[in-house]
This record gives sequence, C-alpha cells and structure tokens, in this order.
Amino acid sequence: MSATIGRVSETLRKLLEAQMSPATKVTLLSPADASPLTARVNLFLYRVTKNTQLGNLDPMPKPGAPKQLAFPPLALNLFYLMTIFSPPDPQIGMADSHGIMGEAMRVFYEHSIVPANFLVGGLQPGQVKITLVPADIEELTKIWTALTKEYRLSAVYEVSYVDIPSKAETPLPTRVTRPAVSVNVTSRFPSVGSVQPLSGPVGTLLTFGGRNLESWKVTVRIGKKVAVDNMPISGDESFTTGIPAGLSPGVHEVLVDVAGISRFQSTVEVTP
Repeated sequence: MSATIGRVSETLRKLLEAQMSPATKVTLLSPADASPLTARVNLFLYRVTKNTQLGNLDPMPKPGAPKQLAFPPLALNLFYLMTIFSPPDPQIGMADSHGIMGEAMRVFYEHSIVPANFLVGGLQPGQVKITLVPADIEELTKIWTALTKEYRLSAVYEVSYVDIPSKAETPLPTRVTRPAVSVNVTSRFPSVGSVQPLSGPVGTLLTFGGRNLESWKVTVRIGKKVAVDNMPISGDESFTTGIPAGLSPGVHEVLVDVAGISRFQSTVEVTP
C-alpha cells in the first residue's frame, strides 16, 4: 500500500505546527468533523488530479535489473482546503481566526518548497511544492455545500507534484543484434527509356526498352490499371506487357517503376 499521499499531508501538518507563532494545533480532518471549540488550523484533502506534465513518461530500466522496465511513478497534484476553527470572541468576533489564517498562509508562503527537515518518510527534497490557488467564493461555497456545513473562511492550496511509485514492470524487448536484411551492391543500375508502340487497342503488346534490366522486378501502370505488378524481367534490354482491359479509348499515362530505384513516364493512346 502506498503511503505517499499520507506523508505529504503529515508534512504540511508538521511544517505549520513548527513554524506558526504562536504555536497552533493543526488537524487533518474533514471540516464536517472539526470542532470549533479549540483554535486550530484544519487541512482537508478534497481533490486529487494527475500531473499533466509528468503523465507521459516512458518506462525506464529497473535499477539492479537491466532486463526489466519499470513503469514511471504516478505523478499527482493534491488540493487542500485550509480552514481555521476558533471559538468567536464576544468583543472581536472572528478576529482571532483571521489572525491564525494569516499566520498559516505566511508559513506556506515562506516555505513554498518544503525544506528537507520537514519532509516525512521517503519524500525527496524539492518534491513538495505548495501554491496558493485563486478560488472564488462560488467554488468554495460548492465545497461547503457538499459538506452540508455553513461556509467558513477558507483558502485552497495545491501541492505538486506527488510521486506514487508504480509496482508494474515489463520485460525489456529483445534488442536487434543482427539485422535480418541483405544488402546487394551493384553497378548495373536499371533504366527504362522508351515504349513502343505509342498507340493500339486493349491487348496490344507494349515493348519497353532500356538497359541493365535483367533480374529486376517491374511494375507498370497504364491509366488507372495495373498492367504488371512486381514482374521479374528476363531480358537485359527490354520487356513486354499488354495494354490492360477496361481502359477506355483515349490517351493514358504510363508509369514504370523498376524495383523502386528507376522510373519512367510516358503516354499511350488506347484506340477503339
């Protein structure tokens, strides 16, 4: 069970109790359960969100286990409602609670990055950052309405970011040590330079002239039809293919691709 969030809450409580003057009790209760009979600061964790900046980290090799990938920790932002509970004074009303509120806010302001000596458990220096969140009266009223309690003066603080260590692991994918690819080097660069005849009905045999063509594969498109697809060439200086069926009479573009390294473009007129 992860105790990181609890350690953050306890860190905030420890910081306030050590730095507030005069010393004031700090609780981590729901505002619905906090008694106003004793002066205190109450921190209520009411919202948890995912940290968007750190939410897309990739798995990393696990320390001590190089063949395992460890999932990155879950990075969270925590939102606390700070409320002051103090019995009202017959003369000055809630002035005491206002003063306590100001003192607590001073402590968080001066220790926005919580010093290492106040961190609880395994929290790391610089990990706990406190920020005052501008919350309007409407947002605060919704919180108190959900608690079925009368509104009290409150402030909202965001603590970021909080790491929840992940226990998920996955084996490291096998690395490529030898590519299963053969590379052939040749000085016989294929090329196509002509086509004959330049007109004829469907089925007419076209002869494509070129050089260094033998053993290469060729694809020929005429208009929107494929005449041949990856056909091995047996001759070194020419190959043939027919005008495919389905082409309407007219001039059509001819595209020749030899093994993806040599191309030729022309036109052929299909006659009735």
